[in-house]
Amino acid sequence: MNDHKRYTVRYRDASSQRIEACYYAGDAFEARVLAMEAVPYIRDHPHAIDLIRCEEPQRALKAA
Repeated sequence: MNDHKRYTVRYRDASSQRIEACYYAGDAFEARVLAMEAVPYIRDHPHAIDLIRCEEPQRALKAA
């Protein structure tokens, strides 16, 4: 799981309330799939997702 990063998946429920959940995944697409598996509302309404954000800090590139 070392290659996994933490992603925040934000969606709006039926009452338009914003809800966020965090998942460890290899990429944003995998985070979306995990959210769809974990949350029945997202599974039924996948377009309710309005943000998938990687929470890992960007690593500085080393100068050659």
